[in-house]
Amino acid sequence: MMFVKTKKTTTPNVMSNILLHSLPTANYLTNPKPQNSSISFHISYSSPTNSSFSFLCEHSSSKQEQTQKCKDGLNLNFIRASKLLKDLSTWGIGGPCNYFVQVHNQTQLVSAIRYCHEHSIRFIIIGKGSNCLFDDLGFDGCVILNRIEFLESNEPGIYRVGSGFRFNKLGMQCSNEGFTGLEFAGGIPGTVGGATYMNAGANGQTADVVDSVEIVKNDGRFQMLNRIDLKFGYRTSPFKSMKDLGSIVAVMFKLQPSGSAKRRLQEYLERRRVSQPIGERSAGSVFRNPPNLGIAAAELIEKAGLKGFRVGGAMVSNIHANFFINSGGSTSQDMLDLIAFVKEKVDQKFGVQLKEEVLYVHPYCNDLNPNRDK
Repeated sequence: MMFVKTKKTTTPNVMSNILLHSLPTANYLTNPKPQNSSISFHISYSSPTNSSFSFLCEHSSSKQEQTQKCKDGLNLNFIRASKLLKDLSTWGIGGPCNYFVQVHNQTQLVSAIRYCHEHSIRFIIIGKGSNCLFDDLGFDGCVILNRIEFLESNEPGIYRVGSGFRFNKLGMQCSNEGFTGLEFAGGIPGTVGGATYMNAGANGQTADVVDSVEIVKNDGRFQMLNRIDLKFGYRTSPFKSMKDLGSIVAVMFKLQPSGSAKRRLQEYLERRRVSQPIGERSAGSVFRNPPNLGIAAAELIEKAGLKGFRVGGAMVSNIHANFFINSGGSTSQDMLDLIAFVKEKVDQKFGVQLKEEVLYVHPYCNDLNPNRDK
């Protein structure tokens, strides 16, 4: 996940697994009704093994669906203006995007990224949509859904995993196989790519067991980054400031054997079951825990008397105050207003300025959460 900042917005700050890319505005961005057209373009790039290859893509345009067909048999279906983002978000909020496409391997991913660059289309890359808030107006660009879901393990404790693989599934598999380091992941939704990008954690953090990360840059080149060269922090990673990042493609994890990994996994899952609103439409923790205070964001919100507080269909959970749920019919503005209200009340009562962990995707602005890290 990564976003390129190009301008500021005053929209309240408020994504797991998201990369936002801004490009020059194309005509269709100001005219939502595209004309029928046929566009051909040539794509050429190098694979991780330095074997260059290229192919010709043909693009046909209609109001509902566009299909990119390539000589090598690659076939990407770009759905036009009909995919609702609420169906891609655990919050169940969000309007239509201009374009939508799924990718299942790194070749398709590069093809989709190149296509967007060739046609000056802004794009975001998402996984499970478990840590993001889409706007009811949708997204004026292309949403690329990451379904790169492979898992390889050629030696004990070493796992190479596609960035679209479910993070909780990885945590459960590694723990059940007797390896420690990702027990906490069993209770975290989202994808491996998103967890790495956010340095997700709970009773541990993703960065602790990352060995290397494979990325694709905006120009289609692949790069392997070793852990020693990556500086992670609390709920952050170097990928957030990597301006030429196209996407995380795969992550190598290095885990240690442990006879108690499976037991710890079950303890974490049980703790989550009784302390979090399982089954509700939420996006996980809304705010980061304030550093160096020794008190969690949830406790501050609860002490401010905000458990159960609601704005429209958006509500602070009665079970865990740092979880905001869509109790039914919540709009994006409801959720934005609730987040802003909670921040204001906590600041007034405790002098603590909470910072969002979830990401808000503005429908037109190229910047996500412009004040998020200030």
